[in-house]
Amino acid sequence: MVYKKIYIYFGLLVFLIGQPLMFFDVKASSTIFLGMLAPMAMSYINILIITKLTKERGSLVTFGFNVIQFIIKTIFLCAITYIGVKVIGLNFKVFIPVLCFTWFIFHILEGLYTNSLIK
Repeated sequence: MVYKKIYIYFGLLVFLIGQPLMFFDVKASSTIFLGMLAPMAMSYINILIITKLTKERGSLVTFGFNVIQFIIKTIFLCAITYIGVKVIGLNFKVFIPVLCFTWFIFHILEGLYTNSLIK
């Protein structure tokens, strides 16, 4: 599917940008990995679960999972924010927008993917 290819290409792109950057600026590399790769990986895991639920249980159970997943993803976003800002000490003026923008884009992608499965 097209949606899964987007995840693979984005993950490879983020890895190829973040890995060499780690030798020059660890904070920038951490911002890229934690702010972009973590939400993308969480979103990819969610679409795998959504695919399995749709095939095995039907669209009603998938809809229920989407409601629960929104709460889980909100907790995940808060945890990543805490880890990035408090634990690692990343610049919140850069990290929070990167994290939220990436989360928002992949949240929209998940919605489109789920919509295509349910139809």
